[in-house]
Amino acid sequence: MTKARLFTITILMFGLLVQSVQADVAPGDVIDKSNYQKIKDLVPDYIVTWVKNGDMTMKIGKLNFDPKEFWPQEVKDNWKANIGRYKIDENNGIIDVKTGKPARGIKGLPFPKPDVKDPKFPVMLMYNNIFEEYFIQGNVRGKAPWLSCSRKGFEKKLLLENYSLILDPAKSKQDYAQLSVFREPFSMAGTGTLVLYPLYPLVNGVRFAWAPQLRRVKRLSHRLSGSDVHFGFDAAPDDTWAGGPKTSFEEARYKFLGEKDALIPYFSKDPRMVHWNKKRTWIGIGNASTGHVVKAGYETPGWTGAPWHIPDIIWVKSKVYVIESTSILPNYAYGPCQGWIEKGTFKHVYKRNVDRSGKLWKGSYWVIEAIETPDGKFRMTSGNQVCVNIRRDHGELYPGPCRKGCYRQVMVQDMNEKLFTRAGFIKFSK
Repeated sequence: MTKARLFTITILMFGLLVQSVQADVAPGDVIDKSNYQKIKDLVPDYIVTWVKNGDMTMKIGKLNFDPKEFWPQEVKDNWKANIGRYKIDENNGIIDVKTGKPARGIKGLPFPKPDVKDPKFPVMLMYNNIFEEYFIQGNVRGKAPWLSCSRKGFEKKLLLENYSLILDPAKSKQDYAQLSVFREPFSMAGTGTLVLYPLYPLVNGVRFAWAPQLRRVKRLSHRLSGSDVHFGFDAAPDDTWAGGPKTSFEEARYKFLGEKDALIPYFSKDPRMVHWNKKRTWIGIGNASTGHVVKAGYETPGWTGAPWHIPDIIWVKSKVYVIESTSILPNYAYGPCQGWIEKGTFKHVYKRNVDRSGKLWKGSYWVIEAIETPDGKFRMTSGNQVCVNIRRDHGELYPGPCRKGCYRQVMVQDMNEKLFTRAGFIKFSK
């Protein structure tokens, strides 16, 4: 065999090897630094880098259920009626098509079948997330931690007690309220906020802030400096979703970049069972009711990846919408950010943050959990976030109520609405 022919055969074999490594993933595959090329087009670039560097290992799985069916009954009941019922105006607000006025008292999802040809399509996706988070779960009570990690492991924890209330449009100019108070560490205990949020962007909401050290309530705008870090954590308020300014919809431009295949992180191949309490006044979905615990890498024996990742999950192939969000505010810290949102569930899955020069700054992913009652009459999905500051090589985990001593109650029918007053807020904080 001539040297030229041997060289040609070698090149062909190398090409076949590269092609096999870049082949698509299948359930049962384990993706690590030896075969990271297989996920190259299925996840954002920062996920590929983490797997390549050994920070993350991905177990490819398959769901035994259809997550697109996991909606509370109110969403199902209003699904057809809401198709085409609402639109987005020039202020990125929701308008009732029949009246031409800002919509209030919306039941279910406002955009169950958003039109990809509509220039406001990405904004529709953002509002669906707002409704998933604050409306379709009903009134909510919960306690959950924020965890911060360096390469050496766990650094600190903040424990936050959080209540939310859907407001009656006939009684309030606002649409929902959120009461948040830190319980740990001791130096922050009792510090909190009560926020009354409007749904329409140009309506002014209100924020009350309380700190025990000051022994006074301060009234502020409901709008947050969404790209500014807070409480010593890398993640900013606008990092809690895949979009732009979360409390200032009118101050962002959105662009739909397309639809593609993607790998979506799920906690398990089967839904997790949850139950009504004895009085049927709420459903418990946190550790206090289910015993379920989300462990970080630093708590997992044998884990060799980055300490802030969640090892015990599966990655499932699905479809996502990819959008780009850009703030029009001159002092906003981020440049155009890219978000990936699962098609059908509208769950926010990835967010790629860059600075104003376009350099990669942060990367996030959300692990989805499907839950249902034994009779199948109540279903929904929730998510837990990991956010990594790539500049600092530092990560944060937001495991929701799935930690020892934490809880989350949804569909709460016995909420004490007096807590959402100024006096009730101060009493609750103390």
